[in-house]
Amino acid sequence: MAEPDTTYFESLCEQLYNPKTPEEGEQVRKVLEQSFPIFGDSNNLPTETASSLRLLLSRSPNPFVQTFCLSRIKQLVQAQPNAFGVQVKIQLRTFLLEYAFIHPDLIPFVISQLGNVLAVITLIGWAEVEEYKNIYKDISQFIQASIDHRIVGLQLLSILVQDMNPPSFTRNSSKYRKAAGEFRDTQLFDICEAAFKTLEEIVEHGIIYTHVNQAERLKEVTLNLLVRCFSYDFSGTSSDESGEDTATIQVPTSWRPLLEKDSFLPTFFKAYSEFEPPYSSKVMECLVQIASIRIALFTEPQRTKFIVAIMQGIRNIIINTQGLDDGDNYNGFCRFLSRFRATVPLNEMVQTPGYLDWIELIANFSFKAFQSWKFAPNTSSYVLSFWTRLVQSMTYYQQLGEEAIEKLANLTIGIVQAYVSTALEAVPIRIEEGLDDPLENEDALIESLNHLGQIAHKRYQACSTALIELFNSITDQYQELINTVGINMSSEFKEALEVIETKYAWVVYIMASFIGNRAAFMTSDNIDKIDSEITTKVLQLVDFQQSLLNQNGSTFMNEKLDLAVIFFFQMFKKSYMSESSGRDIYSILSEVFGISHQVTMLDVIMRKIISNLQHWADNETVIRRTLELFNDLNTGYGASKNLRKIEATTFILQNHMSTEIAFCQHEKQHDNRILYFQILCKLLFADDNITERAFYDFMEPFHRRIEALGSLDTVEAFQQESIKKAIRDIFTDLYGFMLPIQSRRHFTLFFDWFYNYYSSLLLRAVESWSPDPIVNTLLKFYVEYASNKNQRLGFDVSSPNGILIFRDASQIISMYHQQVLKQPVLRQDQIYDYRYKGIILCFDIMSKCLGGKYVNFGILWLYQDKSVNEAIDATLQLIQSIPVNDLMCFPKLSHSFFFLLDELVRERQLMALPHLSPETFLHLMQACEQGMDSSDQLVCSHACSAINHIACFAIQETEKSTRQQQRRRSSAQQHWLITYLAQFNHILPTLLAGLFQLLLFDDKSDQWTLSRPLYPLILLQRDYVFKYISAVIEQQPPETRPIVTTVLNGLLDGINWTLTTKDRERFTHNVSSFRKPLNAHSISLTPLTAPPSYY
Repeated sequence: MAEPDTTYFESLCEQLYNPKTPEEGEQVRKVLEQSFPIFGDSNNLPTETASSLRLLLSRSPNPFVQTFCLSRIKQLVQAQPNAFGVQVKIQLRTFLLEYAFIHPDLIPFVISQLGNVLAVITLIGWAEVEEYKNIYKDISQFIQASIDHRIVGLQLLSILVQDMNPPSFTRNSSKYRKAAGEFRDTQLFDICEAAFKTLEEIVEHGIIYTHVNQAERLKEVTLNLLVRCFSYDFSGTSSDESGEDTATIQVPTSWRPLLEKDSFLPTFFKAYSEFEPPYSSKVMECLVQIASIRIALFTEPQRTKFIVAIMQGIRNIIINTQGLDDGDNYNGFCRFLSRFRATVPLNEMVQTPGYLDWIELIANFSFKAFQSWKFAPNTSSYVLSFWTRLVQSMTYYQQLGEEAIEKLANLTIGIVQAYVSTALEAVPIRIEEGLDDPLENEDALIESLNHLGQIAHKRYQACSTALIELFNSITDQYQELINTVGINMSSEFKEALEVIETKYAWVVYIMASFIGNRAAFMTSDNIDKIDSEITTKVLQLVDFQQSLLNQNGSTFMNEKLDLAVIFFFQMFKKSYMSESSGRDIYSILSEVFGISHQVTMLDVIMRKIISNLQHWADNETVIRRTLELFNDLNTGYGASKNLRKIEATTFILQNHMSTEIAFCQHEKQHDNRILYFQILCKLLFADDNITERAFYDFMEPFHRRIEALGSLDTVEAFQQESIKKAIRDIFTDLYGFMLPIQSRRHFTLFFDWFYNYYSSLLLRAVESWSPDPIVNTLLKFYVEYASNKNQRLGFDVSSPNGILIFRDASQIISMYHQQVLKQPVLRQDQIYDYRYKGIILCFDIMSKCLGGKYVNFGILWLYQDKSVNEAIDATLQLIQSIPVNDLMCFPKLSHSFFFLLDELVRERQLMALPHLSPETFLHLMQACEQGMDSSDQLVCSHACSAINHIACFAIQETEKSTRQQQRRRSSAQQHWLITYLAQFNHILPTLLAGLFQLLLFDDKSDQWTLSRPLYPLILLQRDYVFKYISAVIEQQPPETRPIVTTVLNGLLDGINWTLTTKDRERFTHNVSSFRKPLNAHSISLTPLTAPPSYY
């Protein structure tokens, strides 16, 4: 490359990464891609592109050029790995290492890019290039040279370890995992040891630096490398062994000499104490992972020595508060405690000298950690996790000694009290300063409180007593505040009220965690009595709140408190509402409230549920959580029947749409209404012998709502906004009601009620509203209505109901398609909401009818019922109106379409059509071609299935025609499918080549899915198959052709070229096993640049 070219490309690369406009950047990118193409043709081989990039890289010191060249080489190697011979790969790798050695002053980002390329080359060529397996030896030359070289070498190793780690793989995973395993076994230990030795030198101040920033850079790259070494997926099964706080790192036994080295742990603790943030945080990250190493790796006495060293290190950090003024260090240290406790058995910790003093030190630190919520808000969960695991272990280890057991148990009381008191003391500060409130993130809060509840159960009496005392104290403050309320409530009163009610919410959540962690195998009458007292306190609060609500309206409504009460009831249900629950839970409840068994307790909870539905009508969160509680009560053995016994349930069943259930009147409660009617449906049908009269009584409010619409004789009447909203809400509720119906008897009740009176309303509304998106609610209802889940639509053989459902479905699809196709052209950002959502639902309706097995389509075709023709014609026109690109771009549309297509050809309704336009046929085939290549497994599966059914039908039709000719009978007119396949003779070869491409060159996991359509296509295109296989063999390097020839010809071994099950299974077996010999010889097939011609 001439000198002017270098200057030219430097300018282009600078424009690429710093464009003045996006258009300029895109234009420059195209120029550079044309200059350095990835996919070679006869004039420009991939190796030539690589050579040009190497030349430009060696000529220019410009970092933009370096970045482009390295990223382009990486793309080239990934796209065309088989285009490079072994010697070319070795030369490229050697060039990269030499380039890095010659230029130790490269900026860190460029070094990272170079490391990425080196890692890709190493990973791809690991099995075939022996030199790649000595990567540490090659890079060790950097470490032995200058400080700058050492920094570069350690950074390259860090990138290499990261990219060789199995979680980074996206394809060819079996091949790459094998390489990663060998890398782990042969290189990783040496790399980690080199990094540790560097850390030792840094800590011992044994390195002489020549530049100002060398010390910081060396610390950074060394610690990054150590973190990645310890984070490596040693077992080859985890996505990130260090990411979960319960994981144990499975370091190989061969690492034992390093880990048992006398200086190993002291070096890390010394580094932590001497380094400033952020380097100290990196050291702590290393310590977290070291604490997670499987303890079984160590031999005695090294095992005890390791445990003692970590405990001593923890002691020193706490006593000297080393680095704990930094938030990242503080959070990392708390995580370190949690991981250490998860890894080391409690009995071994207890046996160490000074354990009791050590654990008391941890307890004191825990108290301070809770109080540091403002400085380090995420530490409490780790601290609680430490104590939870300690308490859990005390259950299993019986030989801990009385003194240790007593000490640990007593400390748990202090832990619980410290957490609770800190949470309550923080309430006014959070409110005053507007800080984040953990009560607003209920999921994370419940996880922490679950730990707290388990800790509390170690000394349940003492912890519960302390909690009840706090509750009583807040109650006294509450009562005192209420007594001061006047006619006009001041802002000071409201602020004080918010503080007290938020404290109440905290205490109720904590009480719920206490009750929810009642272990079934460790129950006692004493625990039940304590829980009875706790429950009594909560119910007294609920009663008092209800009386204030009745007297003062919404003033005393608090969202956080009501959510806490809901959670409490959920935990009570979990622990005490079962057949085996103890009756002592009702000991105090019966004295105070007269609650002596489950049913009366259910009545109390139901009254609270009804109150929430009435008074929190505009709050989606409270209503949602209330309905989830209602659903929980309605779930489980005998739950619905118990609910049916109580008066509150009777009230809600009889008044489910009354104005008293106010939330149903709010627009924002759409999803909650669906859940509400699901619950009511389950309650209604809890009685297996429900009478028709009882069912019609329940549905009477729906009848009144429809009657209230008045006379709807015209399209204009239906298009009134008030009418549209009313009908939409009715069908939203009916959709929710239908969802839980499972039995045929219950569905028949609903069908008889709906079809006889209201199906015409649905059809008229669809006709009047289409294609307005509001019609989607009606279509969604009909999808569920036509769904035969659990065979609920299994009508009697003489029943016309199935056909009636399909006829209405046909009308709905036809009416919608007529209107939606008249729509003016929509903008791309509108097309999904205003067109495709409705089309998806129409596809789903048709799929449910085809796959439900309750419609005898043969009868409809026989008697020339126009509904089946109209439905399929309308569906096909909708399909043809969608560009194939859009079919593939919108996931829900893709799923719906390919499921429908699969059903159409599986049931052969498509083939039953007397005629299909060539445009529609080509559109369907093009969609199949795109679908089988989809990365979405569901789309790929249905596309392959559809191709399989079409190809099998073509074979059967061809054989049928041949038999008729042999009998010298005049055959009927040729089926349109056979005609089109002959007319458009590129279709079958294209599909076959596409499937072969996926099977041979992509690492598809589901080979069975690909084999199903591939086999009938092979039968239809026997000559082309051999032509394709020959082309693939010719594409391979000469040294691998004999093995590849045997393997590919083996795909057809043992088949008799028929559609029999035996032949299909034989082919599937051949497909599933053809990769084994390729992998055994480390052969990766070189893909065809283009499939062979089918002419």
